[in-house]
Amino acid sequence: MLDIIANGKDLSFEQAYELFDAMLNESEIKIAAYLAAMQAKNYTAEEIAGLAKAMRDKALEVDFGIVADTCGTGGDGFATINVSTASSLLLSCFVRVAKHGNFSVTSKSGSADVLRELGIEIELPPKKAQRCIEKTNFAFLLAPNYHPALRKIMPIRRELGIRTIFNVLGPLANPANPAYQLVGVYSSDLVGKIANALKILGVKKALVVHGDGLDEVSPSSETIVAEVGKTVEIYKICPEDFGITKTRTIPCNSAKKSARRILKVFAGVMNEDANFVLVNASAALCACKIASDFKEGVEIVKNAIFEGDVLAKVREVRDVSKEA
Repeated sequence: MLDIIANGKDLSFEQAYELFDAMLNESEIKIAAYLAAMQAKNYTAEEIAGLAKAMRDKALEVDFGIVADTCGTGGDGFATINVSTASSLLLSCFVRVAKHGNFSVTSKSGSADVLRELGIEIELPPKKAQRCIEKTNFAFLLAPNYHPALRKIMPIRRELGIRTIFNVLGPLANPANPAYQLVGVYSSDLVGKIANALKILGVKKALVVHGDGLDEVSPSSETIVAEVGKTVEIYKICPEDFGITKTRTIPCNSAKKSARRILKVFAGVMNEDANFVLVNASAALCACKIASDFKEGVEIVKNAIFEGDVLAKVREVRDVSKEA
């Protein structure tokens, strides 16, 4: 299939599904060629969905029932606190969350790095993850452990040093098959594609977001949103839609600092970081149909923080993950 991709032709869902298996049996040079050719051609929703489905089918099997996930592509080039991880912990106060993530690849702090700084065990095999989610509503699925088929591809991806389709596939390859998702993407060009890929994969509801260069909802500017349900609707939102004033995002250069700043927000410190968490956690609540609009989502998030529920959740997940 390399000749098809190199000639700029698109693959069908079925061909993309087969491509994943084909790559696993190729040489390192051929795999690198596939990745570079896909990146040069640019990928379609069908290709993204086909590869994501193949990754899910090759992953370690888990069955957590109906779950949600908040996972971004990374690669936006901004060093911010890991707000998707903060949102996932907050969201688990209300629904089951199977957080799919990894160590940092392009950012200063990946979800695994931040959770480890929070004292949460990140390397849970399926049975222990099952116990953790049943007791706490939260489980972390470390991508390299749940996708053993990728062990051959990951070093090649790092060696290439460029964005590849695997930056895009991460949020869609959760082996728990989340019914509800908030997905941040590093480019506005990806918003519609990822939304349509999620629709192909059968998600019940999802919001795909890109805000002012961030693979998150922006607290300072407009955010492009693709809402996935029976159809895909694309629109723009701004901080005022959440009932907050525009605030900048403060840079963060380490997982330790990210974890420390997230805990301050969870303790009720309402600063720039808090607004960043509020808008993204609110969007996650809307994606899960817990909040009917973004302003209501912010109020629900604030109540959970001020009642101490979120800090209690962090302690609960930390303790259960250690004993799991």
